[in-house]
Amino acid sequence: MNSRRTVTLKDIAAALGVSTMAVSTALNNRGRLSPEMRKRICETARRMGYTPNAAARSLVTRSSSFVGVLLPFLQNSFFSNIIAGIEKVAEERNFTLLLEHPPFDEARMEKMLSRLSQHNVDGVILYPDRCLLPVADWFREHRIPVVQVMTRFPEFGDYAVAVDNRQAGAEAAKYLSEHGHRYFGLISHDDEGPELVARREGFECALPEGAVCFRRKAPISLEGGRSAGRRLLREHPELTAVFSASDLAALGVIQAALELNRRIPEDLSVLGFDDLDVAAYQLVYPLSTMAQPKEQIGELAAEMLFGILGGNEPEPSVLQAPLIVRSTTASTAGEKRK
Repeated sequence: MNSRRTVTLKDIAAALGVSTMAVSTALNNRGRLSPEMRKRICETARRMGYTPNAAARSLVTRSSSFVGVLLPFLQNSFFSNIIAGIEKVAEERNFTLLLEHPPFDEARMEKMLSRLSQHNVDGVILYPDRCLLPVADWFREHRIPVVQVMTRFPEFGDYAVAVDNRQAGAEAAKYLSEHGHRYFGLISHDDEGPELVARREGFECALPEGAVCFRRKAPISLEGGRSAGRRLLREHPELTAVFSASDLAALGVIQAALELNRRIPEDLSVLGFDDLDVAAYQLVYPLSTMAQPKEQIGELAAEMLFGILGGNEPEPSVLQAPLIVRSTTASTAGEKRK
């Protein structure tokens, strides 16, 4: 029995010698194409027997009930919690999420944009990683509203949901200082986005007069924190506290400290940022941290997007990152004797 192969956007693009993105743009009646090229693509698609999927047919109503979610590390508990918050709100409105892990090369980026265009997404929620900056114009050209989470890049507009990173960094410095610490290590990311810069600057600016702070950059990973922690503790054995811009790196610092025979928290206090599950449920050293309300961030981002789709003009949403004290921070020996 012969079966006819389904005609795809790629087939049409190959027949015309254009990109799949150009084909998708023409068929969805979006973006910038000359009238001649748009007509040529549509006629070729019709001649080849292209049948749009259900999502594309929803163009009649100008709403697809799809929301694109572009987040790195989809399996990471941090981002999976954000997705859970987005999904909760989306389900209440009968919207479906189209999850994408932003790629770092041009070919895969084009495929991602093609999928977003094929599904005619009504809006996008994303973490504005630098790798996505080249497509910021694409969202504007296609009139797709974007809500950013965790930080804001002006290239993607003003709609954003994030914690007050500067204030959270300051609260971390205040807490450790009030417990007698004066010699600090600070682990920042080796590729700082705006939120990490604010986190670091908030911490450094809130340190008391006379405090000493040594900073090291590291990847946001266990090994990155371990390597930076070993350097800090070997070069500055007087340190009594380390603040890490991420929980994962903080766990690496703890490992480095134990390898150098530093007790946690008696000899060294370690404070993280994020409140990851892997850090909260450590059996021996549950991590003290500045907690990002991840699911709430997702919920508010989704509510903001649906508000925009409903014609509203929402303000950026700024949340607090509360301090959670667990087993990895304590007063210095001198402070305990007072």
